[in-house]
Amino acid sequence: MTTERRPDREKSWREWNGLVAELRAAGAAVHHFPSLPGLSDMVFPTDVGVVDGNRFVRGRFRHPERRDEAAHGATWLLEHGFTEIPWPDDPNMYLEGGDAVRFGDVLLCGNGPRTSPAAAAHLSRVLDIPVVTVPIVDPRFYHLDMSFCPLDDRRAIYAPDVWDVEGQRVVEKLVPEPLIISIDEALTFSANSVVIGRTVVMPACPPRIRSALEDWGFTVRVSPVDEFLKAGGGIRCMALDLDLLGRSGHLSPLVQVE
Repeated sequence: MTTERRPDREKSWREWNGLVAELRAAGAAVHHFPSLPGLSDMVFPTDVGVVDGNRFVRGRFRHPERRDEAAHGATWLLEHGFTEIPWPDDPNMYLEGGDAVRFGDVLLCGNGPRTSPAAAAHLSRVLDIPVVTVPIVDPRFYHLDMSFCPLDDRRAIYAPDVWDVEGQRVVEKLVPEPLIISIDEALTFSANSVVIGRTVVMPACPPRIRSALEDWGFTVRVSPVDEFLKAGGGIRCMALDLDLLGRSGHLSPLVQVE
């Protein structure tokens, strides 16, 4: 995430179109809407909110330069029939959608530089779902979806060394069959993936991870997004799940931003 590593615009478009094709081939319905000038991080729409059925909680960015993204994403959702769940008047609540990940009957919520514990408690109340808070201690992994990827009701890819000891214990109890990855493997953004049925669409897949996934019966599809990784986001960051709580362990129809 440095201005010295500028993305190549034409290559970015090729990668984006390639990812859309892979998601659709895996069975996802992909919608997209144009970003606004000046919103450079709008290419990562997963952060604009948490969507549950026909309602959503708008992202609440800690950093002022990103707040217009949440408003732009909310406008699209409202125009397409979704109802917004309001935030309480508490300036200490911050939430980015990349910190909210469904697994089984609970919502895991990262607690770190982008999302506050109070926001996790708010999600639990308004969405009527148990929320497990996972404190992130490695500053390179600013969202939970960089270190945790649900595969189904029993399996998940995750990098425990990203979290504090209590977070490790909670997730260990929650996931019966984990695919534990190292920090180096997580830095390939292999956990920042999209799962559609038995297909895992990944920005990169180290051989050990591919072998484990295929042994479990998953199909791995690698869709490189190197130009987007320069800005700190992978495939899961590039897709907003339009019903995060609807199907445990799987992603529903997605929306992408061009």
